[in-house]
Amino acid sequence: MACIKSAHRAALTALAPDAPYLAAGTMTGAVDLSFSASANIEIFRLDFQSDSTDLPILASAPSPDRFNRLSWSRPGAVEGDSFALGLLAGGLSDGSVAVWNPLSMISSEGKAEDAMVARLEKHTGPVCGLEFSELTPNRLASGAEQGELCIWDLKNPVEPIVYPPLKSVGSHAQAEISCLSWNPKFQHIVASTSSNGMTVVWDLRNQKPLTSFSDSNRRKCSVLQWNPDMSTQLIVASDDDNSPSLRVWDVRKTISPVREFVGHSKGVIAMSWCPYDSSFLLTCSKDNRTICWDTVSGEIISELPASANWNFDLHWYRKIPGVIAASSFDGKIGIYNLEFSGLYATGDAVGAPVRPRAPAPKWLKCPTGASFGFGGKLVSFHPVAPTQGAQTSTSEVHVHNLVIEQSLVSRSTEFEAAIQNGDKSSLRALCEKKSQEYLTRREKPGAS
Repeated sequence: MACIKSAHRAALTALAPDAPYLAAGTMTGAVDLSFSASANIEIFRLDFQSDSTDLPILASAPSPDRFNRLSWSRPGAVEGDSFALGLLAGGLSDGSVAVWNPLSMISSEGKAEDAMVARLEKHTGPVCGLEFSELTPNRLASGAEQGELCIWDLKNPVEPIVYPPLKSVGSHAQAEISCLSWNPKFQHIVASTSSNGMTVVWDLRNQKPLTSFSDSNRRKCSVLQWNPDMSTQLIVASDDDNSPSLRVWDVRKTISPVREFVGHSKGVIAMSWCPYDSSFLLTCSKDNRTICWDTVSGEIISELPASANWNFDLHWYRKIPGVIAASSFDGKIGIYNLEFSGLYATGDAVGAPVRPRAPAPKWLKCPTGASFGFGGKLVSFHPVAPTQGAQTSTSEVHVHNLVIEQSLVSRSTEFEAAIQNGDKSSLRALCEKKSQEYLTRREKPGAS
């Protein structure tokens, strides 16, 4: 699978939810060929109409420090047309969170460096956990050292509100928060995972942990994601080379993982669940592999081309299904289309057993349809609402009898009878009959 667009940056990325833009922030620890120590936030246009493979840059602004995480909110975080593209937040190495107005950055009316609307200072160490809520886009969660979790209300970004910081203690105690994620169904639920292997699910209404869990080895956790469809399940991965598997947990019973995905040979760095089809999960690892999983079967269904260095950041593009952005330590941001990657069959060696093809993605399926048949019949199908906890969807098929013109129905029935047994003599007789009927009509007075 070839890279369809790219930019030469060693940067973390965030994709605009409702616009063709990609933000890139200089990654902490990355060194370019010029050995520059500067930190920048940039916005690129995702122009798929152009034949050029280079991502055109629209705006660039200096950042107070380098980035550990980048998140772009949905529109509606702040009221007013001046924030029509939402907010862009970066978790920085100095413990602060910088917030920009992306519309101001790309606008020709002002300077990009003046687009920073807030700098949130509450943490004492690098901010590695950062994410805007999908359900309430004005709320931003941030996590850093000592397991401290902060919830910010950015409805008025000039005067942000921070709720009392949450910190786990006792059996729930976390070390440095490495990743956090909002529940896709319940706006008051947030999960965070940490470098000491502890994952905590927080209840923001009651300002306390709902549950916590870890595996028996207390492996260092690097990333977690909620299942987009099943609100009680999340997946946690580790960047420990001795334990590179992905484990699915159900928060209702955290004694042991529900299942485990094994495919990487070294620690997992980043992960992204497909917003269009929850059966597709992307992961990248220190083994230089970027894998697309079928979460239903647990099989590997596709893979990005291997590079000299591993990818460290992954995102699905919400505007076009199957398009992803990946950042690598080669100093490259690449845009790929999984539909051109052999998504439905992996590239096995010659002579290897043929494996069944993966199911088609949901975005390629036709949810409803209809077709006319002989005899005035109409066949239609439509999806049925799945029951709670169901992994697959079902459809219903209906056959309707449509009698619009009786003569048309009788002619259709007569034609079906003539061709039913494949007897040419019956079809020849029908043709002769119709020819004679036509001649008879022509001979009648007034016929044309």
